[in-house]
Amino acid sequence: MKFVSQVFVIMFLLISISISASSDTQVCAYLFYGEGCPHCASVEHYLNSIESSDSNVEIIRFEIYKNRSNLILLRDYFDAYGINQDARGVPALFISNISLVGDKAIKGNLESIIAKGSQACPTIVAKNTSSVTNGTSAFDQYSELSMITIIGAALVDSINPCAIAVLLILLGALLSSGDRMKALKAGFAFTLSIYLAYFLFGLGLISVLQFSGISYWLSGIIGLFAIVVGLLNIKDYFWYGGGGFVMEIPRSWRPKLKSILGSVTSPLGAFLMGFIVCLFELPCTGGPYLFVLGLLAERSTALSSIPILLIYNLFFVLPLILITLLIYFGFSNVEKANEWKDKNIRILHLVAGLIMLVLGGIVLLDLI
Repeated sequence: MKFVSQVFVIMFLLISISISASSDTQVCAYLFYGEGCPHCASVEHYLNSIESSDSNVEIIRFEIYKNRSNLILLRDYFDAYGINQDARGVPALFISNISLVGDKAIKGNLESIIAKGSQACPTIVAKNTSSVTNGTSAFDQYSELSMITIIGAALVDSINPCAIAVLLILLGALLSSGDRMKALKAGFAFTLSIYLAYFLFGLGLISVLQFSGISYWLSGIIGLFAIVVGLLNIKDYFWYGGGGFVMEIPRSWRPKLKSILGSVTSPLGAFLMGFIVCLFELPCTGGPYLFVLGLLAERSTALSSIPILLIYNLFFVLPLILITLLIYFGFSNVEKANEWKDKNIRILHLVAGLIMLVLGGIVLLDLI
């Protein structure tokens, strides 16, 4: 009898503990935030104080600036909860069927939601991702971002007449001295500096976009931007210079640029000139590059973007390398290269425009 009574006592205690536990408030929430976002940091401090004072509250965190999978998951939650594009941002908190976006909304409503009782973790069927990861290799991460898109944009950028014209002016000035080896070295030095300047600019812009917290809603803007750039290039095929501008370095800048290039007398000078030329080129002809940088900022991290930027810029400078080699080995000369460029400049704009239209459509239709 004593044994039986002990068993009943133990069972009673277990049942009591179970009932007590089930009556406790259990709240589970998902927080999406960006590292470096000041509003997110403010909310993080607030949530830490809540978690430390209430062991029944669990906050599961997802960083979106450096983790593309988390960013895509956040978009799925925004869609599932019916949040308008202009109301989206971070920090964003999801509890059961409740969404709170922004530090003021979270701080002003979370405690009253917790006080209402048990709130389960939100669950949706993610459209674009089945799990949240802490990062993958660059090429795995870009499995949806076709390399054809990257290379296509790079080739559009590479056939813009501006960089080719600048290189020909530079080579012409150096070849006038009769030193072909110096011209070869200068051509490669100029190309290398263009490569480095574009790469560093790209890496910096991706970091700025992600730090600012606007990278997550760039998709539509990127697609529209590509289409506008494409239409402006096509305009220059049918109506070259129409509207008072062309998708090239402005004509008013060219005399000054030509004067600067004519002063170059060494490979070192050509290398330094490449960085200066980028200041002229990027605002006017960097449309394809800005298109790619926007995609990378939206879907990747600055660190994992490095291999893609290296590949992009290799294809971007490829025509400069080929022109330098053709002129050095005597297969062409500056005059013939200039004549070919001037003769085909409208076609170059047409090809660039059509490719940009296709890339913009791909992005807007969410095919990558």
